[in-house]
Amino acid sequence: MCAQAVNWSEPTLVKEQLQLGKPVVYRSSGWSLWPRVWSNDLCSYDPVTSANEVRLGDIVFCQVQPGDRFYAHLVQDKWFQDGEWYFTISNLKGRSNGWCSIKHIYGRLVRAEH
Repeated sequence: MCAQAVNWSEPTLVKEQLQLGKPVVYRSSGWSLWPRVWSNDLCSYDPVTSANEVRLGDIVFCQVQPGDRFYAHLVQDKWFQDGEWYFTISNLKGRSNGWCSIKHIYGRLVRAEH
């Protein structure tokens, strides 16, 4: 399946494409994931359909709580509570952005090209 090129400035469009099961490609911005992802890298995300696809250290496109903020950041922690998987999301230096459940993880980074 061909990946949909999407503008990062429209995170809801990224979310919608991934929820439809379509891979997404967009240019990264910022340096919070350097050296794994550089600013302006071409990043490819595959849709996430289950918690089994998400591992510690993965970079995911997600909607972080509190506040429903969109991030493409690192999975720092993963735990199972009350029948659902939860994740702590952070930058590469370990600064936590918050948490999300599996229903708020839409894609997983599969490639970043400088």
